[in-house]
Amino acid sequence: MERRFGKYAQVREGQAKGFTLIELLVVIAIIALLLAVLIPALSRAKLYAQKVLCTNDLKQQALGTLLYSNDNDSQVPLFKPEQGATLFWLWDVLFETTNQLSHYAGFDDNKTFFCPANKVKRYDDARFWQFSWLGSGPYPNPVPLREERGLNTKAYYRVLPYIYMFEAMVDSSGTLRSTQTPELVNPRERAKWIRRISQIQAASSRELIMDAVISNGTNRQTSRFDQLTEGGIDELSGGTLWDNTNHFARQRNNVSLLPEGGIVSFADGHAEWRNFSRMNPRVATNNMWFWW
Repeated sequence: MERRFGKYAQVREGQAKGFTLIELLVVIAIIALLLAVLIPALSRAKLYAQKVLCTNDLKQQALGTLLYSNDNDSQVPLFKPEQGATLFWLWDVLFETTNQLSHYAGFDDNKTFFCPANKVKRYDDARFWQFSWLGSGPYPNPVPLREERGLNTKAYYRVLPYIYMFEAMVDSSGTLRSTQTPELVNPRERAKWIRRISQIQAASSRELIMDAVISNGTNRQTSRFDQLTEGGIDELSGGTLWDNTNHFARQRNNVSLLPEGGIVSFADGHAEWRNFSRMNPRVATNNMWFWW
């Protein structure tokens, strides 16, 4: 009995390997405190990385536009849809146009046309990249991309997460006419659709391509900026997808997440961040409002 108690005493005095309950609680508390500090920082770092990638993508598209303009009498890629492929939205872009931009800017990855902060529109989903080619659907699940070799690229358009200020043109009746020049919300504000780079007087302040900041109304506190059903993708997806703004803040209004802002590229090729507080609703299309 004495030996056993003596051995037990030795274990108690120096050979125990475990932690006491107090020690474990202290370690857990320290880990929880570190996570509380690190997680927001990591989240901010992720958002910052998305902004950097998005800025680079818009610079690449702006570069493609300017280089195309240099070789085409100062024109931006004017759209001449065939087979009734009328462009209704500010993010509708012909297959031919994306091919031109990527060719002139020297990139071959269609990821450049998709904002990394947009969780809905994906570069590898044909419901966006090959939107009008798919037909009416519905397609409730992601659709693999199709081979476009040999396709008439002027007859179909993509649905991208960016706003293009190009003045779209159609040659359906033998005469070019503007189809993508909707009226701005403020009648005192002049429309800024671009046809020729040479006609721009202040290129460094003229919006060219920018993040899609969208809503179903003009009131910041009562409008939705996410899960929008006005854009058409909800119908093509069978009600499984909704249109969304690209960059969201953590704040909410009464019904929706609020935008944090967006990247804007300009006619001189540079791109910069614009806070949502500086944005206003500009154009309405089928009950969807575009902000910049």
